[in-house]
Amino acid sequence: MTRFGKVYRGLVLFFFLSVGIIVSLNAWQKEGNKKEFSVTGLVYHRFGDERYPSTNTTVKQFEEQLEWLKQNGYQTLTTSEAYVQINKGTLGEKVVCITVDDGYRSFMENGLPILEKYGMKATLFVNTESVGWADYLTWQELRDIQSRGVEIGNHSHKHSYFMNKSHSDFELDLSQSEKLFKDELGMVPKSYAYPYGEFSEAMADVLRAKGYQAGFAQFSGVWTEKTNSYSVPRFPMSGTNISLERFVEKVKMKQLFLQGISTYPIVVNSGKSMEFKFAFNTGLYAEPFNCFVNGQPVSNSLKDKGVFTINIEKMPARRRSTLTVTTRNVDGAWCWHSSLLLNSTIEE
Repeated sequence: MTRFGKVYRGLVLFFFLSVGIIVSLNAWQKEGNKKEFSVTGLVYHRFGDERYPSTNTTVKQFEEQLEWLKQNGYQTLTTSEAYVQINKGTLGEKVVCITVDDGYRSFMENGLPILEKYGMKATLFVNTESVGWADYLTWQELRDIQSRGVEIGNHSHKHSYFMNKSHSDFELDLSQSEKLFKDELGMVPKSYAYPYGEFSEAMADVLRAKGYQAGFAQFSGVWTEKTNSYSVPRFPMSGTNISLERFVEKVKMKQLFLQGISTYPIVVNSGKSMEFKFAFNTGLYAEPFNCFVNGQPVSNSLKDKGVFTINIEKMPARRRSTLTVTTRNVDGAWCWHSSLLLNSTIEE
């Protein structure tokens, strides 16, 4: 078993053997409490590429979204700019980080012109092995994009399923990508987006030791002062069902603060039942809570004041699933928490 696999199985045992409420695992405490803030991260992949509808955002959709942000007073920052302002305590109240994964050519052809039209910023996460492949940007195009104000982030070299590889495989891949970024762009990125959104605490520790400011996941949520900097959530904005109404809903979303859940993906076994217990501040939220796995409702019930339980009778037979909990706060605003449930034994 790899080191990553052992980390995940340890988390499973922790969930099953804990009695009562699990002590909060929020790794943000290692970094010290920061001034309260809220940043909405958005993740895109392709723009105006109808061949891949599940990862595509139409040009019309993207322009409508940026126009809404501008009209409603939102500021866009690169991930590094957001990180700096967070640590200085100078972040504004309406901040969005637009991130784009993989480095497809459609970003330069269809996405970047709209960003420039509305004077907005973005971070492009690039997996270095695919640079110059069909449908992907070349190094010269990336240099051009960089000169136009787009931040380049690291998205690995080979875009592998690192949860099925060894610790040294991840470290080697990271070194390969960093060398190419240094040689071709004259810098090493400060932000990293995990391929497929799959990662472990061990991988996060490597990024921390290498001086990365943040690691970005693919489960949904809001980046706040309580977020683990190496497990930053982002709302996906690709696919045919992303209406402007849903976009606005996600941008306005607040974070649901729960105690008793790991900030890292949680390993699961297909077909098995699973129970989660969470604690919440009764002074912050108005019940009831809504619980979903992959968008399908699951049962939950309050046992004690400030504690609720989620029972999943049968885990889905898929590699990645999403556990989502929503409710409203006392001001009536929707609040959201999402966790990645991972079965790394399933191949895609």
